[in-house]
Amino acid sequence: MTKLIVVVGATGKQGGSVATTFLGLPEWHVRAVTRKPDSPAAQALAKAGAEVVQADLADEDLGPLKAAFEGAHAIFVNTDFWEVYRPAATALVAAGKDAAPAGRQAFDHETACRKHAADAAATIPTLERFVLSSLTSLVGGSLDPSKFTRSFHPESKNWGVEYIETQVPALAPKLSVIVPAAYNTNRLMVPRKVGDAYTFFSPIHPHIHIPTINPDTGVGPFVRCLVEDEPAGTKLLAYDSNQTISEAVDIFKRVTGHEAAFVPVTTQQLVAAGGTWEVLGVVDYLNEHDAYERGEPGYIKPVGLKNAPLRPSFEDWAKTVDWEAAIAANAAR
Repeated sequence: MTKLIVVVGATGKQGGSVATTFLGLPEWHVRAVTRKPDSPAAQALAKAGAEVVQADLADEDLGPLKAAFEGAHAIFVNTDFWEVYRPAATALVAAGKDAAPAGRQAFDHETACRKHAADAAATIPTLERFVLSSLTSLVGGSLDPSKFTRSFHPESKNWGVEYIETQVPALAPKLSVIVPAAYNTNRLMVPRKVGDAYTFFSPIHPHIHIPTINPDTGVGPFVRCLVEDEPAGTKLLAYDSNQTISEAVDIFKRVTGHEAAFVPVTTQQLVAAGGTWEVLGVVDYLNEHDAYERGEPGYIKPVGLKNAPLRPSFEDWAKTVDWEAAIAANAAR
């Protein structure tokens, strides 16, 4: 019997990877949920064999979302904090104000979307697995946003997990969680170029691990593991490879043949230079906990999967990169 997986956020990096992976499995049918079914990304999925339907997680009317979920055996959900945060923060800064309130605005939007997805999924009798893309909490978890100080985005992700576990009993036994690592193209992994000099300005301590994943190809295989191989309730720290920042610098030097310097900076310096605690608060947490190397309570690493997918190392990936283009793109951000 062909099973149905519904992918919310299918035109994004993570959702696109999940849709592509399951489109390659003959026993699965893919239904892609998007706000814009006429977009090029949605049409490409349709040409690849996905059923494309329209629904919006922000809509308080759950009717379209329930219809999109109808008959699903598995559902994957990812939501986007930054689509609200970035324009709100930009507007605040342009007005000469602190960007911090944008974090709460984005938190309220994303948690509403995650709540709507959970509430709609809880009504689907055929559902066997609900896989939520998340982040781990920096403060130990809470449904109360007054406990969050610097970074709302990991808390809004984790809020969805806690909401399901504590408030949605019909869905909680079907929940599994994936926490993707930093994207390979994260600006911490890309140097700056001034003249002919390549420099990694990093607030991450050189011995701290920052695992990476190629979201375009990596998230889907890990979600397949969670849907097909692992029991419900599995929580996964998903990454292709796990290296320290100093190791990443050495990899850049080996694959490009360029010399590169590592220059430590503090998060306080970066905030003073125009950065935000919304982004940099996570760095302080990583420096204190080395979370991916030590592990997070309740989460397994890829090595703990029954059939862990073979993934390219950061060095293998780095050999395929147009580094000059990546550096230029990072400088433009």
